[in-house]
Amino acid sequence: MPTIQPVYFQSCEDVDRFFREGREAFNPIYVQKMATMSSYFSRIPKQSWILNSGTSARGFRLGRQFYDPTKPWHKIISDRCEQNSCDSQPEIIQRAGTQSYTYHLLRKELETTWFCVEDLLRRLMPAEEVMAMESANALITKHVHEEFCRASYVGSSGHKWIGIADADSQFCGLPDDEGWSMKRFTGENEDGYDTRYVYVKINPIELATIAMLSIDLLDEALIDLNDEDDAYRLDVQDAMGMPMLDILVPDARTGRSLWYRAKEDMGNWDSEAGFTDRQTMARLGINRVIGDHAFSYDRDALKYNADVAYNTALLASNAYAFDPANEASWPRLVRVPRYIKRTVEIGCEYVPNRDYRNADFGISVAFVEKGMVEHEMPSAQKGYGNVQMEGQDYAGNFDFRRPDWECNRKRKMGFFEAEFQLSAETKDPTIMHTFLHRLDKTKNFKGACCDLNSYVATVEPDCWTCNGVGGDNPT
Repeated sequence: MPTIQPVYFQSCEDVDRFFREGREAFNPIYVQKMATMSSYFSRIPKQSWILNSGTSARGFRLGRQFYDPTKPWHKIISDRCEQNSCDSQPEIIQRAGTQSYTYHLLRKELETTWFCVEDLLRRLMPAEEVMAMESANALITKHVHEEFCRASYVGSSGHKWIGIADADSQFCGLPDDEGWSMKRFTGENEDGYDTRYVYVKINPIELATIAMLSIDLLDEALIDLNDEDDAYRLDVQDAMGMPMLDILVPDARTGRSLWYRAKEDMGNWDSEAGFTDRQTMARLGINRVIGDHAFSYDRDALKYNADVAYNTALLASNAYAFDPANEASWPRLVRVPRYIKRTVEIGCEYVPNRDYRNADFGISVAFVEKGMVEHEMPSAQKGYGNVQMEGQDYAGNFDFRRPDWECNRKRKMGFFEAEFQLSAETKDPTIMHTFLHRLDKTKNFKGACCDLNSYVATVEPDCWTCNGVGGDNPT
């Protein structure tokens, strides 16, 4: 194991230079490394926001243009006395209509707490502390992009599926693709989807009947995509060489549970049918294949539990009655975060939340790349003529600041800051499918069939004794 050499700083300027030079070399490489473990960050198409165009943009969706397949064909007559080859009886195809939509440029600013740069001159491991902060900043940048894309994709999806299980684990009819909703933030100057809560179109006392994710439910999305867009499969086919619908599931247990039930209910399917080891680890990170679906794991998937306090108050309200057409009567699920904050010897840290692994509900996504585009404000030197400002990165690259403020006259205090200016344009919500489902928390532990041994530990003999050697009185 290589020895870590200590780094010594002679002045605050040396520390400042280390921050700035290290950030330029470290952050882009680290963010690229983190992108390989993302579900949305490296896969949502990205475009630059058009400068001098305001903070909102308008887009248009073209409707489908089709013909009536039930209309009759016409005979071609070519007799001596009757011909119709020169006649024309066209069926009129109406030009497709358009639908406009608006998307907005949103901003998020992050700033660390202030710390004394001069104090690093006295620290035992200043370089390690600096690199730990840089590593955390790069990780946060990746997660901000990932969460923004995930929330936007899930919230704006045109199909929000839910399955309801009865006593026979069967369901007749069409599942509801408007079975739940995710609202947007409504506070002053706030926007974006509020992933903290999901509202479900079901009686509050029947939340436990929400079904686990199934191939049948995924096939509903597959059939719908066939109806909406004949070319939807090209997203995965271009990258993997096979036409599969890419499904992002919350964890490995969901994928294993689907595979097990598929083999049990629908035949002996090979979970890796037709894929080589190289293909399964390609750009899309496919972990498992079942039928027409390729499954990947979303490490930060949205998971929820029932919001007991909200639902109890809802049931106790005067004259309450569940109404599928009235979203105000729907019960609510509350998000379970992947990490939670806890106090340590000095300050706080985020640790994995075990409740996240034991959550009751999760959201899976049928990912279709061309459903959404992420727009980023380009980084550039801003200004005109003598009116200029410092260059600003709007993609979340953390900068170290030591401002010359009255409270920081000696410029010994500093902090990291980052700014994100992003916009999510939903190109076509009709091809975006998401699924709210129960999570399989069952664990199979097989016990041993044999009784425990009746074992008594023996006393080890003393191998150095001289008793009995050379007679009774050895000399």
